[in-house]
Amino acid sequence: MKPFNDFLTFVYRILLLYILFMICRIIFYIYNLDLTGTITWTEFPKLLKGSLIFDSGSIFYINLPFLFFSLLPFRFRSNRIYQKILLWVFVIVNSLGLAINIADIFYYPYKLGPIASDDLHFTTNGNFGSLMWSFFKDFWWGFILWGGIIFALWYGFKKIGYRTTQIKNNFVYFFSQLALLGLAVFTAVVLIRGGNISGATYPINISDASLYASPSKNGLILSNPFALIRTMGQSVYYPQYFQEEELDDIFTPVHTPPYESIVEIEGHPNVVIIILESFASAHIKSLSDQFPADDPGYTPFLDSLINNGFIFRSAFQNGIRSIDALPAIWTSIPSFKTQFLSMPQSSAPMLSLPEIMKTMGYTTAFLHGAVKESMSFVAFGNQAGVQKFVSREEYEKENGKNDFDGKWGIWDHKFFPFAAKNIDELQEPFFATMFSLSSHHPFRLPAEFEGRYPEGKMPIHKMIAYSDEALRNFFTQVSTYDWFDNTIFIITGDHGSGADNEKYLKTPYNFSIPILFYSPSMDLRGESYRAAGHMDIMPTLLALFGYEEPFFAFGKNLFSDRTPDRTINYMGSFNTITDSLLYIFNERDLSAVYNYRTDPLQENNILDEFQEPDSVLIWTKAFIQQYYKHIKERNYMP
Repeated sequence: MKPFNDFLTFVYRILLLYILFMICRIIFYIYNLDLTGTITWTEFPKLLKGSLIFDSGSIFYINLPFLFFSLLPFRFRSNRIYQKILLWVFVIVNSLGLAINIADIFYYPYKLGPIASDDLHFTTNGNFGSLMWSFFKDFWWGFILWGGIIFALWYGFKKIGYRTTQIKNNFVYFFSQLALLGLAVFTAVVLIRGGNISGATYPINISDASLYASPSKNGLILSNPFALIRTMGQSVYYPQYFQEEELDDIFTPVHTPPYESIVEIEGHPNVVIIILESFASAHIKSLSDQFPADDPGYTPFLDSLINNGFIFRSAFQNGIRSIDALPAIWTSIPSFKTQFLSMPQSSAPMLSLPEIMKTMGYTTAFLHGAVKESMSFVAFGNQAGVQKFVSREEYEKENGKNDFDGKWGIWDHKFFPFAAKNIDELQEPFFATMFSLSSHHPFRLPAEFEGRYPEGKMPIHKMIAYSDEALRNFFTQVSTYDWFDNTIFIITGDHGSGADNEKYLKTPYNFSIPILFYSPSMDLRGESYRAAGHMDIMPTLLALFGYEEPFFAFGKNLFSDRTPDRTINYMGSFNTITDSLLYIFNERDLSAVYNYRTDPLQENNILDEFQEPDSVLIWTKAFIQQYYKHIKERNYMP
């Protein structure tokens, strides 16, 4: 193929990139079909438009240098050596960009969102090398696909060929090519902004994907370098929906006493928070309506605790990944577009739950079977005032290295008894947080447990059953300790993890996790359908314990009848959830409202029934403004 001139050569090379980006998207869709759901003919035009808009942003973000050097208005650009240099620039830059698309194919099921700058925390983990080797073994065909992409870039560049512009007059040549360079740069800027140059509109951001796709299909649009680039080194911007003087009257994260509680306790009981890796409500029989009556499910022990504790049945995560759970639980600070702990603004004074419990005379501890560098847990624990850490290092110092699972840390059935022993050694009263580990990809059981659990419909199901038994054995062990009866256990999952049914693939059910308050001897029995989140645990505990000082928390007291029935999270758009309604807000307008209790498959958008001013929408705007205002100011103190 012989193009007409240099400019068309450049255009054909850019078109090659659009083709390769779309091929990656098709593979993403096929691989993640059970998470995204099938595309209907009515959805297709908007999905295609959104895909092209975000692909354009990615392509021109990473190819601005290539654009500039391809269209310099000088004749040396036709030099053979210069074209070889352009070839290598084209192949290297775009192979790295397309590697993000390919990585997202496999990463999306665990994050349910695109790769962003906060995901680069894996490169700082102490076990990064072993993780990469594990990823290579598990997803080897992705590396073959990447090799094919690199070859396609090289072959396509060569096959397009090159023919210089045939203008002999140097004056005409220079200014005509300068004009084309200016046109190309202008077009690139417009496309990076999302196809507009109006000062009345902002450049597109990640949340704009909700304009073209439902939450479950956002990944089809956002799985490209755009999400990574737009979250790197970005200053905190927040919309100002309300004047400062009225904002606190609508919503404030500052809580002031007295705090009421419909549940009463006496004395200073111990507290053990148990965060179960990937324990979504979809996998828990007593929280899901998808299990037949005669099916024992995968969590018989957790179900027994739920039936004897106080369970919040409409509970949802306030972040995306495991790393988001701890700040939401310990400091009542959720993670939205960017995980809180990866933001430089997270390094600021804050009054965390462990720190407050210390002031109330409690010993604090965090127990997790991974290395201390993993997921910034221990680093954040130090910031949050945790006194004792029990990690893989402590376990292996005492028990040797034979119980490492080969990827993440110590097997649950080995670490849980070790954690129980270490909790027993804490001075009472104590506040301990234990984070499980094994119910995670690659969903591999210890050799001695193979065949012991039902396979289920998803690879994670046997791991859920395995960790549930480890939890049973943990409770059997701690029930023999003197402090057991005088302890409140709070059990939750860190995030959703897919599902084997359509209902739990839809927002908000794909974010649904358990929040259970359980005590062997105290009057903590019942259930509630009010919307709850991880960020509600801190204010609920402090009210329950009769705390008498102001504190900072974005969450609410779940045991108060006066707090609003709503929680919020983010996946391409803000999702505000009440006991029955889901509001999808793209930072400018409501894009949908669903009654998720009666319409779980979201077949009936009831947005037209809502008119301004709507109290939930007003609260949502105030929450977002307060959140980013405090992030920007690094202000997390009452």
